[in-house]
Amino acid sequence: MIMTLFFKIWNRVEIQCGSLNKKMLLLKWKSLYRDRLVIHSNFNFGKSFSFHFDASHSTVHIGNGLEVRDHFEVRSGNNGKLNIGDKVFFNNGCSVHCLTEISIGNNNQFGEGVKMYDHNHQYKESGKLISEQGYSFGAIKIGNNCWIGSNVIILKDVEIGDNVVIGAGCIIHKSVPAGTVVVNHQSLDFIKYRD
Repeated sequence: MIMTLFFKIWNRVEIQCGSLNKKMLLLKWKSLYRDRLVIHSNFNFGKSFSFHFDASHSTVHIGNGLEVRDHFEVRSGNNGKLNIGDKVFFNNGCSVHCLTEISIGNNNQFGEGVKMYDHNHQYKESGKLISEQGYSFGAIKIGNNCWIGSNVIILKDVEIGDNVVIGAGCIIHKSVPAGTVVVNHQSLDFIKYRD
């Protein structure tokens, strides 16, 4: 009985301290990145949320009611502009890498492990290291009310319309019209290997 009471009290203390730590972290981010980071109200985030800015004038604008679970990462640089709308949810392990422009509309849901990249390595010069060839760039725009399944990768030069569903594991490298469902097709043709 005493142990049960102890753990109930401990749990309340952990919740209160966790909430205070998150508020302090928000204040730290807002003071460190004052002109580059705008966060509106009702921002809720899990463990290991991180922002990474380079020395450029890149900006991140986060709307009302953003909720992110554990291990979410935002990388912003090269004067890029990241805009996340209202009531957006990111599940565990998502990341957004913005060097040009990424715009995410309102009421979107992202499954675990979703990754977005608005840039890609150049690789056409065969006599030169890929790491020395720079990047190609292109915007990503995601409309409203979309469901992006787990482990989806969204690449540069993509526009996703409103009310789109993208199934788990897809690599999106072309634009997707509004009201579309995108899935990976797995062949269900099985070959008999042994008797």
